[in-house]
Formats: sequence, C-alpha cells, structure tokens
Amino acid sequence: MRNIGVATNITAEFWALRDGLILASQLGITQLRVELDAKVVVDLVLSRKSSNSPYSSLLNDCRFLLNRFQQVRLSHAFQEANCCADSLVKGVCYLLEDFVLLELPPNDRFYVMLNSDASGLYSLRLLANTLPFFAS
Repeated sequence: MRNIGVATNITAEFWALRDGLILASQLGITQLRVELDAKVVVDLVLSRKSSNSPYSSLLNDCRFLLNRFQQVRLSHAFQEANCCADSLVKGVCYLLEDFVLLELPPNDRFYVMLNSDASGLYSLRLLANTLPFFAS
C-alpha cells in the first residue's frame, strides 16, 4: 500500500499497477495476469499511443515493466469482482508511512474476500434511484 496524497483516480491506479509490477518482478514472477477495475487505465496501457498527460511517466513506467515479463495478460475487472483491492485502497487513507508491504492480511475478513474474488463471486453494486418521483 502506498500513500500518494491527493491524486486523480487514474494516477492512483497507475501507481498501484507500477508498484505491483515492480513487486512481481522482484519476486521473480515471469507469467503474470493483471486485472484492474479502471478500464481507462487498461485501455491506455494497451493502446500504445504516446501521451502528454500528467500521468505519462507512470504510463511509460508501466509499459516498460510489463515488457519485462515473459507472458502477461492485462484486463479489466469490475470493482465488485475485486473486493480485496477495494478494501486495501480504503485502508491507505490511514497510512502514516509512504509505502507499506503487508506480510499478513489486515484482518480475517480479508480471507473471505480473497476466496470470493478467486472463485468469481461478487457483490452487487447498490445504486441510488435516479428516476423522477411522481406522486399519485
């Protein structure tokens, strides 16, 4: 987990991808499957177009790191299918350090979420009713 301060969603997703790729590389992983719940980041990385945006250096870092693996698959996953990552992101708000590598899960509930994510179970997203209210 990394505390990056105030940032856009895209920048935060790029930092997470970059840190994950560096960690996988350091662990000697050669075949990697990456699922992100930010479709825009997946599309940007896979597009191979150059970018002149504030996150360009992070985008280029991620592309470079992805090329270091023998086999890699980058795809989009809905947020509801990625409960573990969503839970960890919420915990980052309370970090005192800039970067923390967890050796143990933060709580017992994490194992339940991990098993649900791995087996393809997901929770439904609750949406506010946006239809106009009509009195009868």
